[in-house]
Amino acid sequence: MFDEKEVEKQIKYTFKNKSLLKRALTHRSSVKDKKLSNERLEFLGDAVLELVVTEFLINNYPTIDEGKLSKIRAASVNTQTLSNIARKLGLSKYIIVGKSEKKEGIVNNDSILEDTFEAIVGAIYLDRGLEKARRFIEFHLVDTIKAIAEKGIIFDYKTHLQELTQKMFGCLPTYQIVREEGQEHNKTFYCDVFVDNVKYGSGTGKSKKEAEKNAAREAVEKLEKNSV
Repeated sequence: MFDEKEVEKQIKYTFKNKSLLKRALTHRSSVKDKKLSNERLEFLGDAVLELVVTEFLINNYPTIDEGKLSKIRAASVNTQTLSNIARKLGLSKYIIVGKSEKKEGIVNNDSILEDTFEAIVGAIYLDRGLEKARRFIEFHLVDTIKAIAEKGIIFDYKTHLQELTQKMFGCLPTYQIVREEGQEHNKTFYCDVFVDNVKYGSGTGKSKKEAEKNAAREAVEKLEKNSV
């Protein structure tokens, strides 16, 4: 059951416009009109996240070049990072899904958890503006950003694979979704990654992006092992 006060306590933010919070938690399976779902808020929140994280990196790491800053930003706002934050906030408990859907499968999907967190960011931006959204984002992401920037923890395997293949083969990797399984809102995707028409990795995930990332990780591990 949706409890506004409980959710606000969890995320440490109180909405002036409570309807924005409910919409941020509304999965498209629960409404006939997609405009009433959280998809538009997720789209907005994604842009706000990128802006805030970019500003934080520019202001706090003046000696790091833009190429590395781009990698740090990508790792700071990727599916793994944002879905982990969503889980820590307990958002899966509050996501509103259609009655005919299996809630457990939907709300534990990394991609949906990521989208929900982004939708909440978008909702806060509309509710009280950029400064409040910035405070919310920095409160939940600063420790992660610092760990990535200062300790070199980079999870962007797709970018790393691209750099490796350009250096080793003079070409870019290509990804192919070879299979999809499951219901519409709870699919599993299977992906292969090729370099110069040779398969170097396979991966699965609850989104195409996650499957590609896991395929890239396997390819990176294989290429780095073979180059030793």
